Amino acid sequence: MTAEEQALLAAVEARFAVLGAGTPPWDDPHPGAESPAEEEYSRLLDPAKYRILAARARAWTEVLVAARLARVEEVAEPAVLACHPTTPLERSWWLRPVRAGALPLLVGLRSMDGVTETVAELWAAEPPVLVTVVPDCGCDACDEGSAGYLTELDEHVLHVVRGGFVRVELPGGSHATSDPNGCSASGFSIPDDYVAEVERARAGTSPYPSTSGRSWFAPDGPEAAVVTPATA
Repeated sequence: MTAEEQALLAAVEARFAVLGAGTPPWDDPHPGAESPAEEEYSRLLDPAKYRILAARARAWTEVLVAARLARVEEVAEPAVLACHPTTPLERSWWLRPVRAGALPLLVGLRSMDGVTETVAELWAAEPPVLVTVVPDCGCDACDEGSAGYLTELDEHVLHVVRGGFVRVELPGGSHATSDPNGCSASGFSIPDDYVAEVERARAGTSPYPSTSGRSWFAPDGPEAAVVTPATA
């Protein structure tokens, strides 16, 4: 992680201490890879705790704007984005980078078990392609504790901000996508060389439709010094 990224993350932690004051963290209920109880797979006792993700997303938004790396554009009717097939977004906003050629980031919040703003989604580019959904499953069996979810959200935001996100549409209805830890592919007829296809797309030499963008930072560092938002 670069010094610029570390400064952003430190600023997010400081702002999150305020915005997340009403959404307390929780420990991993299955430490040491402990197997969950069978009944946990169909149970979600406290969906409201996942609102901690909305607080983290807002902290990232304020920090990126304060650092003069992006501007915010609220989506007036988030439900029409159709980012999720069954549960529409309740609130969404674009983070549009200042630097030309960088991918815009769409942040969306939707409900889980009828509790609002408990699922955070990140989408990149226009039209938007999915970056990640946190949590991907909110049942008690899959619960890994709040620290893991916050880290996942942080890593994916930074992946887009540093210009690392790439998605390439492959033949046969499949696609490959980069992530903070490498890349993955899904769909039918996934080619063996999908990792190489991601790198070709990153270099601008892929023969297939692809999505990628520049870093939100200027070539020699951020557009401006990272500014920590006010804490009150």
